[in-house]
Amino acid sequence: MSLKNTLAPGFLIASPKLDDSLFERTVILMIHHDEEGAMGFIINRPLDLDFGSLLEMVDLEHERIRLQCYDRDVYYGGPVRTEQLWVIMNEEIIGNTSADFSELDSSAQMQFHDTWKLTGTADSIQGLAFSDDGTAAFRPFMGYAGWGPGQLEGEISDGSWLALDFDEEMVFQPPTTNMWDLALDRLGLDETTFMMMGKAGRA
Repeated sequence: MSLKNTLAPGFLIASPKLDDSLFERTVILMIHHDEEGAMGFIINRPLDLDFGSLLEMVDLEHERIRLQCYDRDVYYGGPVRTEQLWVIMNEEIIGNTSADFSELDSSAQMQFHDTWKLTGTADSIQGLAFSDDGTAAFRPFMGYAGWGPGQLEGEISDGSWLALDFDEEMVFQPPTTNMWDLALDRLGLDETTFMMMGKAGRA
């Protein structure tokens, strides 16, 4: 499989080679990929934790946290820096709401596709927590998936990952969705056939 110059933005789909590992049946949103390495977030591993409760744990002014934050899942983004809270958001969706996002520190955000951004700063997260109006404009993560120079390319060549082009509709799929199956379907692959291919590769 030939690689594009960059796999970001886009998705990685775990192959059967990664069964029984931390990344079994994961779908990863890639936000950075170049010769120095890669960074992405698992988007189909919700934690048993909501955004509002997490913010209370870090002593954010709980009386200012919007009630909608307690209905928003926090996701396990990956094994790197799991103590760090990150947020992926769509600036355009946020801009179409009635919320006031003047508190966001735009200089500390990484834009990875058109209106899509990543932030991990306290000021930005606080702005979202106090201004959230309940729309699906952002998704919080603990930790991320990271690769060093050439590491991801090696794993793809080894058959551990399949690449899928970026699709906005997939980013905010609800946790009840079997996103791994959905991603395979978008590649035109049947799960049974895909699993058999993986077993053959390990034989």
